[in-house]
Amino acid sequence: MTAAPKAAAPPTDAAAPASYLDLYGLSKPPFGKDADAANYILFASHRRCFELLVDHMMNGSGLILLLGAEGVGKTETLRAAGDVAAESGMPVIRVMRPPNGRVTLAAFTAALPGGADPEATAVEPVHAILSPPRKALLLDDVDLLPPDALQLLLRLLQPSTEASGIAVVATSTADIAAAPPRPEFGELAGLARTSVRLSPIGLSESRQYIERLLWMSGGTTRRLIAPDALRQIIARSGGLPGAINRQMEAAFTAGFVRGDVRITARTVAATARPIGHQPRPAAAVQASLAARILSAVAIALLAVGMATFLFKALSDRHGQPAATPSPAQVQPPASPGTHASAAAPPPRARTPETLPPDVMAALLKRGEEFVALGDLAAARLLFQRAAEAGSARAALAMGRTYDPEYLSLGAAQGVRPDLARAMAWYQKSAVLGDAQAEALTRRAERRGADKDR
Repeated sequence: MTAAPKAAAPPTDAAAPASYLDLYGLSKPPFGKDADAANYILFASHRRCFELLVDHMMNGSGLILLLGAEGVGKTETLRAAGDVAAESGMPVIRVMRPPNGRVTLAAFTAALPGGADPEATAVEPVHAILSPPRKALLLDDVDLLPPDALQLLLRLLQPSTEASGIAVVATSTADIAAAPPRPEFGELAGLARTSVRLSPIGLSESRQYIERLLWMSGGTTRRLIAPDALRQIIARSGGLPGAINRQMEAAFTAGFVRGDVRITARTVAATARPIGHQPRPAAAVQASLAARILSAVAIALLAVGMATFLFKALSDRHGQPAATPSPAQVQPPASPGTHASAAAPPPRARTPETLPPDVMAALLKRGEEFVALGDLAAARLLFQRAAEAGSARAALAMGRTYDPEYLSLGAAQGVRPDLARAMAWYQKSAVLGDAQAEALTRRAERRGADKDR
């Protein structure tokens, strides 16, 4: 039996932990983007689908579509099924989508036998993959293929005189048969022999997934996560392993920023909003609005009452001689060479808590990684912590997460821009000394003025 990985030794000196790995005694990120492929779990709810894919690779031909929501585990299931087929002696060709990118025609061709040869023609890789022995082609996110790469796939799936044929398994988030993104996808769906859908995992499977990944990194749920926090994370994920990864990574990051020695419900509340969050029904919005109006009216009535009380109290005291101030209350006049403000200095603003340079750099790096993943809520949590500690760069990055111009470049989907907040953070960055912030502030002001016209 394989022994459990040893937990990373917690820091023995008084220095602050540089990352959540140090704080929680983990040997590696359990749920980050660099998660180990050995972490794959064949869930009971996915077993039948997994067996169908392996059987098609070993004995079938033509195309099978593997459908499912984003984050349900299509890529990991495809990779694991291909590993089983390869271990059984089947030549497996993998065309996997790169992180934050798409499969191009060049990458598709290079993955085919002989396709890496720069002198090879377009016909040679097609002939090589269709010739004996039988091969299995695994294609990730077929719904994101560009037109030229899709044409190559259609060519591979056309009836051939070759006796061997090819078994193709392609994943897709979109149901290209019901709603093809382009007309060519309708043709591709027509060539598919069948399609199988990967369903979300259950509550017990979600708990098993979290426990397994923590165990692989030297941690346990009992030590690191409170039961109520674990239930919240599982509920927010909707049974999607990819969503669990994002929720857990955000929870550990928030716990590191907050200094929580254990992930609690408050830690989870500080992270991004629940996955699959839907707008509230109109009735709930109207009820909330009515409650706010009633609260405002109550506050206004209370203010009127207080003003009336004070007016009567002052009226009762009218005509009484003013009390002579005691010597201790008399303020000495300021000297001619002294500014008036020097005689009564305002209270000092609280100096922001500083952070060690390595911790500041870690916050910025992790925040930029969350931006690259499109999780701006988690990124803002880190940028704000660093900006409050005096980082001009973090304040600038915080402003960009609200900037409509920046968000229009595809930084995240479904995030509402806020030009006023962007300008406020740019101004803070300028005060902290960032050279770009002043120009970004002026540009935002011009866009705001153009919008008001």
